[in-house]
Amino acid sequence: MRLLPPPEGQDSNPMSHFLDRVTELLDYALRDLDGSDMVGITISNEVEVKDRAIGISLRRRDQITGDVIWSVFEVAQSNARYNALDKLVMTSIL
Repeated sequence: MRLLPPPEGQDSNPMSHFLDRVTELLDYALRDLDGSDMVGITISNEVEVKDRAIGISLRRRDQITGDVIWSVFEVAQSNARYNALDKLVMTSIL
């Protein structure tokens, strides 16, 4: 999956665009789960395979939001190889 820029005339704030799209992706991917089901997520870099995967430890489905995903990226920014243009793979653990 690759996030496209917002269409012309829409909010061009990259942060809100990212959070909205990630929330939509999570809602779709986890649509068949109850709020109390436990989910973990790992994000790996398909381009730089030497990079360690980052992720979210197991937590309730209703506690996973776009903001939680963003906080994982904030911590990972110290890893110089995670680049917005790289192909990132998100895997959920149910």
